Amino acid sequence: MSYLQIKETLLQPFRHSLLLVWALAFTGVFYLVNMQANLYDIANPRWVITMASLILLSPFFNGGFILLLQAQRNGAKLSIVRALARVLPSYGSLILGEFLVNAIVVAGGTLFVIPGIYFGLRLIFYKQEILIGGARGISPLKMSLARTRKWRGLLPLFASLSLFYLPAVAVFFVPVSALWDLYALVASALTFAWTNILLTKLYLESKGSSEQGSSSHEGGID
Repeated sequence: MSYLQIKETLLQPFRHSLLLVWALAFTGVFYLVNMQANLYDIANPRWVITMASLILLSPFFNGGFILLLQAQRNGAKLSIVRALARVLPSYGSLILGEFLVNAIVVAGGTLFVIPGIYFGLRLIFYKQEILIGGARGISPLKMSLARTRKWRGLLPLFASLSLFYLPAVAVFFVPVSALWDLYALVASALTFAWTNILLTKLYLESKGSSEQGSSSHEGGID
């Protein structure tokens, strides 16, 4: 993970206002849903509504964001409406991936936390495999595992993601006040944007390198 990649990831939401608006929209919707029952308030009967909303809406917001990023990288114009329309055919696979990855991470997290983090990193590219790679069913998970098989690459990835999560983690240390909600909203939106940007950027660069290497091999270039 290079310094340039991290710098570009940090700046991209501010250079492309549509990405920041989309991230704020997601965190705003989730904030409103979260008001009726906190995500960690499992004893609250309305917790089911909060969790269901997160699971059912997350594919649209993450998927739309990833497709907007891909379009920007390719120099193409893509509206939010068209991005959401392109998410629809992949919605079932995104939901399935969401359930499976969360189940694996939670199961691994019960074993002294580290296995949960490990499997979370190994499976982290499943959304990109679905939306950009066109994979379906459980194939995206297998493809993400194959893409992250070199464990040395997981360490800088974990360090970078930890950096981008810092603003969201800092929410717990900010005194509750009228400004707390605003800070929590912005911090969560930036974390959502940064993590999606970094992962999509790494995926596209890796995919481009693989395709170029494959083409070179087919053309007889060593």
